[in-house]
Amino acid sequence: MAIISKEAEVQEELITIYEHLLNKRSIIQDELKSIRKRFEKQCDVFIMNGYNEEKSPIITNKIYQTKFIEYDTHCHIIDIVNDFKDVYGYFPEYGEMYDTLYRTMLQFANEENYECAAFVKIWVDQIEKIIIQKS
Repeated sequence: MAIISKEAEVQEELITIYEHLLNKRSIIQDELKSIRKRFEKQCDVFIMNGYNEEKSPIITNKIYQTKFIEYDTHCHIIDIVNDFKDVYGYFPEYGEMYDTLYRTMLQFANEENYECAAFVKIWVDQIEKIIIQKS
């Protein structure tokens, strides 16, 4: 049985988290495309019905905007994480990466952008759990 260092375990789990983050962004992007198509269809129906408010696409547009904020926040998180990824795909300064994400989360909260802060918190908590477990 091979013995794996705690540092190697941390790196493996951080790489897994990073892959989940990329996958989540891709899923959100697909959802955005689907919502956008639905919105366009609703707009067509709204126009064909003589701008009847009962068929208004406003709710779908709000859903799209909310989903776009989630997508944009995930892109921002990925940008931060990529800054700490080396050429081999590891995160040698993962403590600093965690601190940066944590400060980003607090910055969003201080700006009363609680939705974005909540999205960042999901990933901050996962990274914190990995770091604490392996310390």
